[in-house]
Amino acid sequence: MIITVGEFRKLLEAYDDQLELSFSGLEYHRLKQKGDKHLEVEFEEKVFRDKTGHVNIHDEGR
Repeated sequence: MIITVGEFRKLLEAYDDQLELSFSGLEYHRLKQKGDKHLEVEFEEKVFRDKTGHVNIHDEGR
């Protein structure tokens, strides 16, 4: 699912700024802009879809 930064901000408006944000066990790394219209959330783990569309998580050295 892809949403815009504006849509995500709107969803977060309902919550207190001090709440912790969880990524279901993934460890947040950074935000990285890729091109003019794409912002990617990066995690310490490598998350990707394989040829069949299944989500894979690779966690090197952990």
